[in-house]
Amino acid sequence: MRMVLAAWFVMVFGASVFAQSPNGSISGIVFDADARTIPGAEIIVINDLTRVQYESKTNDAGIYAVSNLPPGPYRVQASKAGFKTLIKPDIILNVQEAITVNFTLPIGATSIAVTVEGGAPMINTTDASVSTVVDRQFAENLPMNGRSFQALIELTPGVVFTASTANDSGQFSVNGQRAGSNYWMVDGVGANIGIGSGTTPGNGLGGTLGSFSTLGGTNSLVSVDAMQEFRILTSTFAPEFGRTPGGQISIVTRSGTNQFHGTAFDYLRNGALDANNWFADKNKLAKPAEKQNDFGGTFSGPIRTDHAFFFFSYEGLRLRLPQTTLTTVPDLAARAAAVPALQPYLNAFPLPNGPAEPDIPGVAQYNSSYVNPASLDAYSLRVDDHLSRTVTLFGRYNYSPSQISQRGGEGDALSIVLSDRITTQTATAGLTWLISSATSNDFRFNYSHVSSFSSFTSDNYGGATALGSLPLASPYTQRDGQFEFGIFSLTDGFLIDGANARNVQRQMNFVDGLSTQKGSHALKFGADFRRLAPIRDPFLYEQAPFFLDVPSTEAADLFIGTVESDSRVTLLFNNLSMFAQDTWRATPSLTLTYGLRWDLDVAPSSLSGPRLTAVTGYNLANLSSLALAPPGTAPFQTTYGNFAPRIGVAYQISTNPTWQSVVRGGFGVFYDLVDSETGNLAYSASYPFGANHVLFGPALGGTSTFPFTQTDAARPAVTPSDGILAFDPHLRLPYTLQWNVTLAVC
Repeated sequence: MRMVLAAWFVMVFGASVFAQSPNGSISGIVFDADARTIPGAEIIVINDLTRVQYESKTNDAGIYAVSNLPPGPYRVQASKAGFKTLIKPDIILNVQEAITVNFTLPIGATSIAVTVEGGAPMINTTDASVSTVVDRQFAENLPMNGRSFQALIELTPGVVFTASTANDSGQFSVNGQRAGSNYWMVDGVGANIGIGSGTTPGNGLGGTLGSFSTLGGTNSLVSVDAMQEFRILTSTFAPEFGRTPGGQISIVTRSGTNQFHGTAFDYLRNGALDANNWFADKNKLAKPAEKQNDFGGTFSGPIRTDHAFFFFSYEGLRLRLPQTTLTTVPDLAARAAAVPALQPYLNAFPLPNGPAEPDIPGVAQYNSSYVNPASLDAYSLRVDDHLSRTVTLFGRYNYSPSQISQRGGEGDALSIVLSDRITTQTATAGLTWLISSATSNDFRFNYSHVSSFSSFTSDNYGGATALGSLPLASPYTQRDGQFEFGIFSLTDGFLIDGANARNVQRQMNFVDGLSTQKGSHALKFGADFRRLAPIRDPFLYEQAPFFLDVPSTEAADLFIGTVESDSRVTLLFNNLSMFAQDTWRATPSLTLTYGLRWDLDVAPSSLSGPRLTAVTGYNLANLSSLALAPPGTAPFQTTYGNFAPRIGVAYQISTNPTWQSVVRGGFGVFYDLVDSETGNLAYSASYPFGANHVLFGPALGGTSTFPFTQTDAARPAVTPSDGILAFDPHLRLPYTLQWNVTLAVC
């Protein structure tokens, strides 16, 4: 591992090399009136908003290339002694776009400037990948519930939304890939920093998920008003993109301009014009309140005219989400007849407000309408500074806390509230250096911190009596322990109180890319190193008695119970990617993009807490020799031969401005992360992270009772006999083959 990091350090800082950037490029060929190329022509690319200029010259083949241009509106000027100066305005450069702008200079004085209308081609004629761009204007004009741009991603061909679960929270699949195989980038750095708030942190632990708010939106990562635009690549993308084989979502945030601008907005929705829920109306329940207030604004402008700019945005969301739930609870007679030790738990359910269930002893209906409150705040500040004509610096800080309180979810009584809170913080800096007229280097660094917290609380809703102190073994309390009580014959028969989890994802990401033009070849080299140090911090102790029905609960006749122990662990994941690619303009109509990518997914390790375990003697056909490996053994062997060749072709069939058409095709190998499921394997009550002690009541032939005895309630020791979490020692990076042919016509 030390050798890998040393090699990466030398390549990035010693040789100015090398990965994906949200910036685009403008290139082309300069001809004279006789269609001969003109070497040494002066090229000036000017940003219309900031008036920042980027300069280049045509090479011996008459080709120029200006790379690492931030997305935005531009005009391009070409001049040469003995020829008139041509200016092409209204060129819109999108994120990661390569635009071709050719010139034919007429003979004349250089002082004579001619403006040519028409701008850039309406479709990209040199990119072989299949992608979709959504700009800010489109995002602002399209109605989006909650102002989160997942709805825009769904418009992309090949994208299908998937159910979001605790084990797989990716939300959408691209061309049949796993929902956890999409890679998010914000301003050129990785944004797969999401992590679940449950005791099983999900596949986000290994860095496979974007950071979403508690409501599942992208506002916490980039709010709509802070976004300039985004591009989602869906297939046959170039070697510079990868780490996962799914969609590559690259988001660019807005920067300030030479003029001060400010905006304010407030989207308000309430239930004044809404009908009552059908179930609430049928059961004569009051209409639950509904209110959604999404407000905020932006302020931007110059710090130094033509050189330094700032952009600040804020978005706040206050939501009251109406709910109607029909449940069953213990009736009043059962509460009164229960043994004293069980009465507090039966009384922790809401009081019945409906008829008794005739076929279920001791059970009556409780129906209610209520609201689940949620909130979000998203702050973003970006500063851009053009230090000189060759050096540009930017920095962005984002802070976004969000939280939601959900009453009676997933089988819990309505007197139980699950509180979730996710706070996303990111800091990104970038430095672009124009080394020469044909060569530039782009370096970016990011540190991200996402904390995800959840806990359960019992309250007095519906006439219930809150649980109060919990029967946890000493020294555990509600801060680090959890108590769960269940009655199986009730529709929502579980009471949960206490801690759940405090998970944290931390990322350091270094990205560097070198671009250079050599004749008709646009060469690019890059490296991307990511270090993740997530913390999984669940409850340390749980006690859970379960009863078959209300009569057995009255008599304290335990059916089954569990006592669990768990532990805090900090893991370490290191990913390194490198690539080399060439975009060759073979002819004015034919462009080839090809190259090689190398992905390294280092076997994870533990920085603190239990170590990930490995096994020996693994044979799927015969597991009799399976055994734990010695302590300190890596869970699987890191593989170093993960090379991914790529090739893409773009051929322009028609150059007619009113009927442009391009055929694209490509083939490539794409690797996924081998440790993407680590978070789903790191569940509680499994060695080496925890243990589970099962207690059987008389109905199952046991002798355990509730309240548990001191012996039964003791924290179980963590031993391999309670189940083992271990990796397959033969794990390798999974890979897929992709090929695609498309026709683009405009």
